[in-house]
Amino acid sequence: MKHVRLHLVVAAVVTVLSVASTARADGFFVPWVGVDTGGRTASSAIDFGANVGSTYGGVVGVDFDFGYAPGFFGSSVDSHVLTAMGNVTVGIPFGSPSAPRFRPYVTGGIGLIHAHLGPVYGVSGPYAVSLSSNDFGVNVGGGVSGFLADHVGLRADLRYIRSAEDDSPYGGVIDLSRLHYWRTSFGVVLR
Repeated sequence: MKHVRLHLVVAAVVTVLSVASTARADGFFVPWVGVDTGGRTASSAIDFGANVGSTYGGVVGVDFDFGYAPGFFGSSVDSHVLTAMGNVTVGIPFGSPSAPRFRPYVTGGIGLIHAHLGPVYGVSGPYAVSLSSNDFGVNVGGGVSGFLADHVGLRADLRYIRSAEDDSPYGGVIDLSRLHYWRTSFGVVLR
């Protein structure tokens, strides 16, 4: 099942890149920084990442979103969450047709959520155990992009990220597979 998930993520990336190269599209790259909140396990972790993709006519777009949140389960334990999602975005551009200056949008997609927690020290001895989970995930959200010049802008984005799998490989003691949280991010749009 883990190989199937990895193949889905690779297929999404290849699709985004191939569609962007065959059609008249405006490519973009957005490095961003954000904060994760709202889940029962998220501890207001600061995360960072990037989006790369294309929009067609300023209305419909596809992108690949990569995010990394170190310290996701708190600063007292070594942990992180990594997301890799392929998304479809629909927006309404305002401004000139050749270079929209303001664009609110909604977005959603699927991909991989990798959670890691460890080492966790056992109660019966001094051994260390690291726990990891790779799950199929979904994200939905929206935001707004505003452009300061033809090729540089700013973006504010809010996404709900959730694991689509609710199975716990660790018997429910520490459940890495039921992740759900909100990510608020701010980035620089380069196109």
